[in-house]
Amino acid sequence: MESKSAKQAVSDVLQLDLEETQSQELYYNICNFLMQKDELCYVDIIKFKYSLLIEDFNQELIDYFVMEYVLSNMRSKYGLVLSALTYLITSKS
Repeated sequence: MESKSAKQAVSDVLQLDLEETQSQELYYNICNFLMQKDELCYVDIIKFKYSLLIEDFNQELIDYFVMEYVLSNMRSKYGLVLSALTYLITSKS
């Protein structure tokens, strides 16, 4: 995950300005949560990323779209968990 892409997606979807490392940490925490609690959603994310890779988009754009997709799915299915993960990341600094 490109840090600038993750940061921009967080800014666009959540209207929240995180540091680049915080955005990456949020992405990894969300993926970890989904692997544990919603394997189908995680598999959908992998399929989505794979389809973008096949289309030969540049990596930065792929990372942006994937992060946007992840955040949108989390917001619709697990809004409270997304809020908690975001709070934990922002409160560390």
